[in-house]
Amino acid sequence: MVKAKAQTGEAGNETTSTGRRQALVVTAAAGPRRRAGLSFGPVPRELYEEDLGDKPDALIELLRADPYLKIDLRRPEEIAETEE
Repeated sequence: MVKAKAQTGEAGNETTSTGRRQALVVTAAAGPRRRAGLSFGPVPRELYEEDLGDKPDALIELLRADPYLKIDLRRPEEIAETEE
């Protein structure tokens, strides 16, 4: 479904007019890690708003508290470039 205008969700993820969303990209370069029921490794894992559950801010804080996790924000245009 294509959105008619930009909207911001609870976690700050923005849906653009093209239907693209921001994603949190989480990696654990030092090896497998598990946090909040999610597993991470050296391969980047993209998390979207629906992946963050009922309390997205709390989950993001849990992930940020782990010094072995690298968390990046991928913007919609960056996601489109990697999908092509």
